[in-house]
Amino acid sequence: MILKHCCDALEKNALKIAFIESASSGYLSSQFSIYKNSGADILLGGLVSYDPSIKVSILKVPASLIELYTAESAEITQAMAEHGKKLFPEADFIVSCTGLLKPGGSATAEKPEGTFYICILYKNQYSNFRYFLEGSPVERLDQLTTLTAKEVLALIQT
Repeated sequence: MILKHCCDALEKNALKIAFIESASSGYLSSQFSIYKNSGADILLGGLVSYDPSIKVSILKVPASLIELYTAESAEITQAMAEHGKKLFPEADFIVSCTGLLKPGGSATAEKPEGTFYICILYKNQYSNFRYFLEGSPVERLDQLTTLTAKEVLALIQT
């Protein structure tokens, strides 16, 4: 399983990870914490910023940026990662996530329900990803976890 492989690689390389989550509501943090010999060895913690007010008040993402791009966008996801590094300065990886897990939010024809944005900050570089995931909310979260683990692992191996 790619998630276990990713957690093992983080541990082997003595790398720490933290999550700034919106659409995934802490799911990524929980999934990265459950494998033997990972948990506290790799996961520093996370922040769920589901409501835009948390993005503004705690992460210091400008409200004008949210108004311009919407809370579920690549731009906001990168801003969350940038500000998340200030909350978790010991983290080697900051992974931020926004998206449209279920109906509502800023869904449009170009950005339908099932659209997710991931930004990974590693070695002072941002890697941005956009995915469209189908299925139930839980199926989407499982797919998102797999994709996130795959991207983190790829960055470790470069």
